[in-house]
Amino acid sequence: MMQKPKLVRLNALALASLMGTGALVAAGTAQAFETELYGIVDVGLESFSGDGTGLIFPGMNSVAGNSDDKDFTLSNGMQSRIGLRGGERLNEHVELTYNLEYAVDVLVEDSGFTDSSIGTRLGWVALGGDWGTVKTGTQWMALYEFGAWNTYRNDVHGYGGYYYTTGLLRDSLAFGFRQSSAISYQYGSAWGHSDPFAFNLTFGVGEGEDNESGISSVQAAAQYSFNNQVSVNAVYVQEIVDVPDGVPDNEATLWNVGARWTITPEFELGVNYSNVDDDAGDERDAYTLAGFFNFGQGWDASLGIGAGSADLDEVADMDLNVYGFVRHSFTDRTSARFEFEYVELDNDADDTLGMFALQHSF
Repeated sequence: MMQKPKLVRLNALALASLMGTGALVAAGTAQAFETELYGIVDVGLESFSGDGTGLIFPGMNSVAGNSDDKDFTLSNGMQSRIGLRGGERLNEHVELTYNLEYAVDVLVEDSGFTDSSIGTRLGWVALGGDWGTVKTGTQWMALYEFGAWNTYRNDVHGYGGYYYTTGLLRDSLAFGFRQSSAISYQYGSAWGHSDPFAFNLTFGVGEGEDNESGISSVQAAAQYSFNNQVSVNAVYVQEIVDVPDGVPDNEATLWNVGARWTITPEFELGVNYSNVDDDAGDERDAYTLAGFFNFGQGWDASLGIGAGSADLDEVADMDLNVYGFVRHSFTDRTSARFEFEYVELDNDADDTLGMFALQHSF
């Protein structure tokens, strides 16, 4: 049912040249640019057992994937990465910013990128100010920032309910994380409760090999926050498909509503509901409830539960999805975590996955 998210290939030598060129530009215009080189190295050891429900990615970016037949495998599902970001203030009201971020396949052998060990995760340029930000390129989807973040925050696993609906979307919209060809306008931020109001309008541009429409999708999202404690949000996604005769032209529609409540600085509760209709008779929905806990001394955790249902008889309902993580941060850069997920469908198929991982950022 599922395919691994596709990444644009880039030669490692070209990436090194690009980073070097960026450093020279930054050095030559030090007063104009603030350039940051950053990255993450993350590797996990995971065990998977089950029937292959299609709602868990076993062995993401591992050497040869994972299956019920294996005892365990290494996974780079968090996608180790290296990035460059910076910007320049053009005048009193406008600044230009950019972000180039590349996934690095630290396990090397046939692990997700196949013909290259480097793949694009983010690549955008933006103009922004107090009036908002216009961004073009590969960027995080509003659907994730304004919707999924309510209850889905595991680094790798714990997205069964999210995949249950977003898996029906096309092209880079599928599975709901980053959109590879988009123009967006955003006012405020939906990460947390920092802004009383946040809004996003995103147009997908030119996606789909057979799609003859210039605008290939539209997303509209909004969030309102009360007293830096409660946020409510909603997202609407509409595919736009114009294809030659004989090519399926189904246009999926998805909407998502949710909320987050920071009850205390140590405890947050989130709820999320999504519904999708692929315009070909497959309509399904999913809901999740999750808690996020900060125990102090570098320990934090989450626990979520969800379920989903489908209208088509041949599509199994998702009777149960349980997921979460326990993490210990040794420093503000280095942490270890345990992630787990369980999915059970009403056709008696189920999957269980557990993973220990070590992560360092720079």
